[in-house]
Amino acid sequence: PNYIQAASNCIVSGQHYRVCCVNDCEVLLDEIERKVAAPTARPEAILAIVANMSSHITVDDDQPPHVDASLTAQLAQISE
Repeated sequence: PNYIQAASNCIVSGQHYRVCCVNDCEVLLDEIERKVAAPTARPEAILAIVANMSSHITVDDDQPPHVDASLTAQLAQISE
């Protein structure tokens, strides 16, 4: 299937055209899923993967991803 042209990714559409955008999160989620390589993972494993991710949303983004305490707590709560 062509997910890029799915209606949820299109910002403008007409009778003969659509203007569609790639979801930036898909690249990040694909990397996490590839590295987990299992149906489930412990929060610590996911956080370690995120801390060492190679994918970046923008060219100017040289800093490693930062996950603040509230997101870490939310991930732990979801895993319970």
